Amino acid sequence: MNLRLLILTFSIFSMSFLNADDHIEFGGLAAIQCQFADGKDMDDVMKVLDEWNEYGDENFSQPFSAWVMTPVYMSNTDFDLDFVFLGFADSLASVGKAEDEFRKGGQKIAEKWERVTDCSGMSLNLNIEARTPKNDWIEGATTYTMIQSCSLKDGMTVNDLQANDKVWNKYLDEAGYEGGYWRWWPETGAPTETDYDYLVAVSFTDIEQYGGSRENRLRGMMDGSRPELVHDCDIPRLYESTNIRLRQVN
Repeated sequence: MNLRLLILTFSIFSMSFLNADDHIEFGGLAAIQCQFADGKDMDDVMKVLDEWNEYGDENFSQPFSAWVMTPVYMSNTDFDLDFVFLGFADSLASVGKAEDEFRKGGQKIAEKWERVTDCSGMSLNLNIEARTPKNDWIEGATTYTMIQSCSLKDGMTVNDLQANDKVWNKYLDEAGYEGGYWRWWPETGAPTETDYDYLVAVSFTDIEQYGGSRENRLRGMMDGSRPELVHDCDIPRLYESTNIRLRQVN
């Protein structure tokens, strides 16, 4: 996987898709799952990404942000990877723009990337932010992200999601949860046999907060206080998410 394709990875993430008038705007997210090349490790990957970041500072004309995610709780029988590179911007058009700008002078960086990684499974996904994090993003900071594969329940459609989000945001506000919540809908490059409707991504400050959220989930199920969901999801995975570039739209 070359870094030209990697640019597609970090192309599209709208930090907020739900406007005050409840009009939903669609952005996107692209992701690459990677293993280290033989004899290489995260230090080698980060050296290349540092060069990519510097190139972006000099050549990218639009804001882009990027994260590297590494597994904390994940079964290797389901996912064979060392890390995931995610990148975000404010529009689908930014994908082509970033690719154009990287093609003009990033080939040496692309060659270095190929020497330290073995990547596969790049996909471009629609992204909707269902809950905005209470805390601002901090460049270089590490947080944690829970991901689940989810499908709408029988009889439910995408039209039911927005109303359900309002119920859940009220519930989460009352519970004191300050993280964010996103849906990543598979699109270009997703496996043809994808067996879910979308991925759910939920952010946490640390692993203790994540553990507490799972306990609260069980308590809510037992006492009946937990709102009903419009989807069914599989077993969650937890990743350490380190920001490596933060360039937001003003």
